[in-house]
Amino acid sequence: MDTEPTYSLFMATDVACRILGVDPVLMLETAGLGALPYGRAELRGTAQQYFDCWNTMEVLSPRPDYVPHLGIAISRGPVIPVFFTLSCAPDMETGLMRLAQFKTLLGPTLLRVFREDGRLRLEYDSVDAQVPMPPTLGALQLVVAVENMRSATAHPVCPVAAGFDGSQEERRMIAGHLGIMPERSHTAYVTFAPEDAKRRFISENPALWSDIEADLKLKLAAQNDRWPIADRVRGALVDLMPAGRTGAEDVAFALGISRSTLQRRLRDVGTSYQAVLDATRRDMAVRYLTKTTLRADEIARVLAYRDANSFSRSFRRWTGQAPFAFRQDQTRSTSPDDAE
Repeated sequence: MDTEPTYSLFMATDVACRILGVDPVLMLETAGLGALPYGRAELRGTAQQYFDCWNTMEVLSPRPDYVPHLGIAISRGPVIPVFFTLSCAPDMETGLMRLAQFKTLLGPTLLRVFREDGRLRLEYDSVDAQVPMPPTLGALQLVVAVENMRSATAHPVCPVAAGFDGSQEERRMIAGHLGIMPERSHTAYVTFAPEDAKRRFISENPALWSDIEADLKLKLAAQNDRWPIADRVRGALVDLMPAGRTGAEDVAFALGISRSTLQRRLRDVGTSYQAVLDATRRDMAVRYLTKTTLRADEIARVLAYRDANSFSRSFRRWTGQAPFAFRQDQTRSTSPDDAE
């Protein structure tokens, strides 16, 4: 008998709750999910449980404008590796096609991207036709999409059409941010003009994208027990670290095995959990220092360190240099002005 698919609750418990000022433990308890081990292991839930979390946050949120507030904050806030699919792309259409491949890493929602009379149309839906996506979660997707496009292009992009299955009050809630009044539509969608679909992104970063794509594919493959165990651990870590979780028990839980089985399988291939964790953090740290402008404290958060000092100590152990000094050296070594 097949096991029902589960999805990370990180965006709900660790991101949305924090932004809205909602206690994640209270949210889980109110949603009937109080038995989930929040704070002790990665939280995953079915599509229905994920949507139950969203509906509960909607009730508990102290803000009447929670959808646009949350959408803008997510787009401008925490560093979430999946969003590099957009920021590293050369233009809107390319970035959205990339994001569509990895959308389920953020939760049980699908993104479909296609051309319609020369325009670019995005549609959002539940992964399970039997478990509909809450209308206001569809509204959130529209706000995030528009905000991401404006940030990536440094242009006040305005969609030419939008819609979701919400009340008039709910549609008005996001109309001001979108720049148009969404229609009442069974499908959550937003459409952009042809000129916006090909508008160049100021954040294009092909070198970083090649690495990020490999990491995201590992995240998708982490649940496939036919992959090498070290790759599955790395994929799970890429998924878990933004939530601040790097323990062997967290990874074992995510992979559906016991901690002792995880450690034994790693020993069998000549490595250890700590070695894989260090290698994953080191590779990601070098990537972010050489291919992005993220500060040391931002990188520390992505890699689940307590603070920038803890990250710096580890980085010195790996490379013999402080992060800032390493970045400076790499910049000098690649600068054409230094060539003789």
